Amino acid sequence: MINYLQKAEEHFKAGVLLYMNGYYNDAISRLYYSFRSIAIHIVGKPSKGKWKHSALMRKAVMEIDRRKILNLSRKERKLIKDFAGIREDADYELVNIPQEVAETYIKLVKRLLEEVNHAESNNKT
Repeated sequence: MINYLQKAEEHFKAGVLLYMNGYYNDAISRLYYSFRSIAIHIVGKPSKGKWKHSALMRKAVMEIDRRKILNLSRKERKLIKDFAGIREDADYELVNIPQEVAETYIKLVKRLLEEVNHAESNNKT
């Protein structure tokens, strides 16, 4: 059975493949859902229903800070705050997400995946 961290890895790999082939809007969407899966892995499922995007992002940042998973910069916090809106634009609006924006989110999600995996491996030892 797949867990949320594994799901995050799959979304991340798909996002990178889309990015490498010039599909920046679709890459942003997959990267966002990678981040969302990481967030659910960190904070768990809500007590009822589904997470609202903004509430999940806020809770994830609070847990990342509390558990000292990584030290998020002010820029990274803003990227996380803006992620859902950028993903919505990429999916639903007639916009072209710039390559640099997709690349920035690849770096952010990759860093978070690496740090969460590192924290997980430290907890197993």
